[in-house]
Amino acid sequence: MHVSWQQLRSVTLAQAIEHADSERTLVSQTEWDEATRQAVAAARGRGAAPVGVADVVLERAAAVVARAAGRDATVAALQQPGTPARWLARGLPLAALLLGLALDRIANAHRVDLLSPPLLLVLGWNLAIYALLLWHAWRRPAHEQAHGLPAALLHWVLRRQLPGSRAARRGLAARIAADFYARWSALALARFTQQAACVLHLSAAAWAAGIALSLLLRGLVVSYHFGWESTFLDAAQVHAIVSLLFAPLTLLLGLAPFSLQEIAATQNFAGEGAAGARWVWMYVGLLALVVVLPRLLLAAWAGWRQARLARQGRLDLQGGGFDTLRQALPADLCVGLLCAAPAQEQALRILLAQHAEHGAMVSAQGDRLRLLRPSDAATPVDAVIAWGDGPAPEAPAAWQQAPRLALGGAEFGPSWVQDGVLLERLAALLPAQQPALERLQQAWQAGNEARFAQSLQALAGHLRACAALVQAGQDAAHYTRLLQELDATLGKLHGHGAPPAQPPRQLPAATPAAPTRTGDGTALAMGTSAGAAAGAAAGAKVGAMIDLGTGGMTLGVGTALGALLGGTTAWALRTLQKKGEKRDDTDELQRHMVEAACTRYLVLSHLGRLPARQADDLGAHWHAEVTGTVAAHWPQLAAALQAGPAPADPLQALLQTMLRGILQRSRVPRAPG
Repeated sequence: MHVSWQQLRSVTLAQAIEHADSERTLVSQTEWDEATRQAVAAARGRGAAPVGVADVVLERAAAVVARAAGRDATVAALQQPGTPARWLARGLPLAALLLGLALDRIANAHRVDLLSPPLLLVLGWNLAIYALLLWHAWRRPAHEQAHGLPAALLHWVLRRQLPGSRAARRGLAARIAADFYARWSALALARFTQQAACVLHLSAAAWAAGIALSLLLRGLVVSYHFGWESTFLDAAQVHAIVSLLFAPLTLLLGLAPFSLQEIAATQNFAGEGAAGARWVWMYVGLLALVVVLPRLLLAAWAGWRQARLARQGRLDLQGGGFDTLRQALPADLCVGLLCAAPAQEQALRILLAQHAEHGAMVSAQGDRLRLLRPSDAATPVDAVIAWGDGPAPEAPAAWQQAPRLALGGAEFGPSWVQDGVLLERLAALLPAQQPALERLQQAWQAGNEARFAQSLQALAGHLRACAALVQAGQDAAHYTRLLQELDATLGKLHGHGAPPAQPPRQLPAATPAAPTRTGDGTALAMGTSAGAAAGAAAGAKVGAMIDLGTGGMTLGVGTALGALLGGTTAWALRTLQKKGEKRDDTDELQRHMVEAACTRYLVLSHLGRLPARQADDLGAHWHAEVTGTVAAHWPQLAAALQAGPAPADPLQALLQTMLRGILQRSRVPRAPG
């Protein structure tokens, strides 16, 4: 990914913060998640689908670095290139120019030596550098090594950016800085090497220019004595050396070379006056031709390469440094669902109504999961689930290559505490999407828990209204309305829609007897006695009432489920209908109302999730569980009904314990075959 160097620096610093601050003390995990969510939302707003690392890495890094920089001066200093590097790049050439001005004066104040050691040293050093550069260019190493002098110099420059004393750079800030040094040095070494080469070439050119300028300026006020002296060399040997030394000028510019007679005449510095000016200009021309111009060309070449690298910042998104971000990115998953029975298609509709937004389940981080039917065959899917106990229909052609998972009808759907099985099995089928599926599972479970809490609130309000109704001695019509209101609330919460308003209805002519109870008051579930038959018969009439009261939303199993309520609801309604009679069974009536409310929650919150036969089996189990659980908790329930709501409602807490226990103990066995 091509980015600017400032963007690359920001991403690298964010990686250093993420790695060094493992405990999330500088930037909390919530802020990391929020930065990711905002970046994902912005990417989706730009039309990115699916969202990848490249779509969010820059905005996420900028948000995190901005938060960290506002809390730590070290991070703020690392965010921008430091001033020491800029001043060093500007100051070194100027310092070299001043050094060149002073160097020639210190070495020789009043004469020009044909064999001047400073001149020979400058020329020899530069020729050696040119030879080294040619050798390096000839070698053309395949990979630059991230060590040596450039790396050490880069590390030194980076450390100069940190503010404060050494003691202030300890702890988390020091760990972040050290991690950033390691990452940034590897990324910026090539560019820094070219930048350093440019500065060094400019400094060398400025040094030679300073020496030449020193000769010219001093020639305004000093009469140079020029020539040579030597203990071991004669005029012929010096002539040969000078001819070789000034050969670039004589060959390229056509200047007249020095003759042997001129060299012999200047022995022991006998030359002066106008001839001295010629020697000075020869010095200046030689420095310009051999040092200043080549160094300026090399500086321009290094500067061009540095500018090219500055325009080609590269971010390797496949590296391990982005694994955490890759796992945090939301996934857009499509799963094809092949249902073995039509009832499961209806269960799918109900589940989607509970969990989906615009047809997709969504997590807080933005993950989306769509469950598709075969009618959506044109859409490719990430996986296919065959749901049910019978043979699944054939998958559409577009789904044939997707991984497939078989899920029994009772493994997913009959109870909301089992809903996580779907995503757990999907995570095992799609390991690369495990983080996203875990987040979706958390969102799914959070939705279930929220509906459970709202249902508990509705149940507590309903039961307190029922207790007030019993104490006031009101008739069955009021209780019927309370049941209809509870049905409406529970149905709306669990995706069945709000039922239409129904007028109070008269009870069926026949009503069942109360369920048989043991001596300690514990109710017995309906068994195989005649009482069970009577309860079922009366329950059929109550089931019809349920169908009418909830707008026919029991999906054809209202009669069977009504039989479960026949032993409680119908008995309570019949008892309330006995107007004018003295009732001493208030406690028993309230207990029946609690049993009826809890059973209605279990039925309506899972309505339509199972075929009729499995629903009957599970419903019978729930009815028995409710009867026994209410009896076991009745003293606490009675006290909670009398206490009234408080900041921590004891009635809701009791209902939560009871109903969660019933749901966790409820499992529907897989159907035979």
